[in-house]
Amino acid sequence: MSFQLLIIAAAIFWLASLSICVIALFTKHFVIALILSLTALAIGYLGLTRFHASASQTVNGVVQWSINSRWFFIATLVLAALTLANTFWKNRRTQHAAPLA
Repeated sequence: MSFQLLIIAAAIFWLASLSICVIALFTKHFVIALILSLTALAIGYLGLTRFHASASQTVNGVVQWSINSRWFFIATLVLAALTLANTFWKNRRTQHAAPLA
């Protein structure tokens, strides 16, 4: 697999996980938001541990640029964890706000 395809695949997974987090934040159904948050966590974990791309260009012994996709997936893990916490918080808040029958 060429390096460009690897970077494109990592970018697609990263953008998909961020999109899933945003959708989970605005979903009103607890189960759907929970599934989306856990999916984003799984993508972040897999991107961090199993699917990462790193490369750099060295010219005359000086590094011109360096890319490591792990940092992007760390951000995904943090955002997914916050989304999961928000999902549980919204669910708890709606349960306490509901009147007892």
